[in-house]
Amino acid sequence: MNLIELTAIKNHLQKQINDLESIRINCASCENLQSRVCKKFEAVPPDDWMRKKADCAEWIWDTIPF
Repeated sequence: MNLIELTAIKNHLQKQINDLESIRINCASCENLQSRVCKKFEAVPPDDWMRKKADCAEWIWDTIPF
């Protein structure tokens, strides 16, 4: 590996890290949420979980950005 290759790999990995860190981990981005109801727990999540980072082991994110 040379300096150009190393730099390219590091830049690529940094972009991936930035992309992953930009994912909002909350109920609003979870696949389990449907019409404001969590299908996993069959309940409406509290408002603060809808906005803030949720610490839910059942959080699932679909990598499709639309």
